[in-house]
Amino acid sequence: MNSTDNAISMRHPTEDDLQAVYRNQARTFGDPVDDVAIEAWKRRVSVNDILVAEDVSDPQQPLLVGTSIIYPTQLTVPGGTSLRAAWLTMIAVASTHQGKGVWAQLSAKGLGILIDRGYPIVFGVPTQTAMYDGFGAGVASYLRSYRIDRRFAKLRTPPSEIRAREVHTDEAQHLLPKIYERWCATTPGAVTRDDAWWADYFDDRPTQRGNGTALNYTIHPDGFLTYRVVGQSDHGYRPPLGTVVVEDFCPVTDEAHTELLQTLLVLEMFDTVEIDVPADDPLPLKLTDLRAAETTGVNDFLWVRINDVPEVLGTRAYAADLEVTLEVDDPLGLAGGQFLLQTRDGVGKCTPHDGSADVKVSLADLATMYMGAHSASELSRTGRITELRRGTLHDLNAAFATDRAPYCGTLF
Repeated sequence: MNSTDNAISMRHPTEDDLQAVYRNQARTFGDPVDDVAIEAWKRRVSVNDILVAEDVSDPQQPLLVGTSIIYPTQLTVPGGTSLRAAWLTMIAVASTHQGKGVWAQLSAKGLGILIDRGYPIVFGVPTQTAMYDGFGAGVASYLRSYRIDRRFAKLRTPPSEIRAREVHTDEAQHLLPKIYERWCATTPGAVTRDDAWWADYFDDRPTQRGNGTALNYTIHPDGFLTYRVVGQSDHGYRPPLGTVVVEDFCPVTDEAHTELLQTLLVLEMFDTVEIDVPADDPLPLKLTDLRAAETTGVNDFLWVRINDVPEVLGTRAYAADLEVTLEVDDPLGLAGGQFLLQTRDGVGKCTPHDGSADVKVSLADLATMYMGAHSASELSRTGRITELRRGTLHDLNAAFATDRAPYCGTLF
């Protein structure tokens, strides 16, 4: 596959190009480079899922100036169904070619490949959200970051027993993937992690740790958590000996949530625990003093673009019956149109429709509402949805309501 736009040519790389691809993305995103990391990354990718952009102003000396990567996966949508999906990510453009349309060309070409392959949904974690909005992708999940002052954080109702236990890597690598599958299946916004992803995770190389320790693993029959310790004591072995930074917190049940949280609150050598959780996580409500868990940020994470409106809207579960005609605008002119959405007893059916529309919505905002990141009424108050038939917003709120806020927590 080769295509050319002005002086930029795009193609799939050869195996010999992979080191240059890795170095390009590492330079762009400020990641460390070492031979072990490159080899581990090669095991996670396929050349057919990578695009290379080259400046061919001099055909005899083409310059690699951009790369992008596709990671196939599955996305859990509200109701627990899993949708075939793909990351379109790591779009890395050389500083010498910023502002010349290379990012847009890589995005458009990658999207075209995924549409040809039949992916109904594409997503990513943007560095620049305005670009994603123009791409027809909407915010689909948030994460809330807490800094817990462990000295004052006590559970209102401590668990009667702790079924969690600490394990080493050898045992963790057999147990965590299976528990994660269960957590992923119950968490809207979560994505599957394949064997290559887990192998890289458990390698836990020094270049993956930042300024932290090796990963620590705590498992529970219905969940797990992993964490590092960052920093050290200013006074030898006198506590606090650093900050506990949680990498993964994946409880499948409320009981597992409480018991795993308790294992963090009794780490007496450390005063501070930092953790990311879903926007609606009940963590502070479980404490005798909710101010012991300070919110340090609420950040967007996953952004979703819908490629096939009928398939995607027909996949999730709905909380109320609904019959509405949607006028959907896609800035790329690929997936928009008018669609009749009918939901009965939690099941949705969506088909193209010629009748008058009840509501106008952008493709990006439809994805946001679909995943439960924001309601139709919230979007309407910002002028992002136009109600054409009175009562439609109320009906959309009821049908698209979810019990849990969407959450991802995985990067590729």
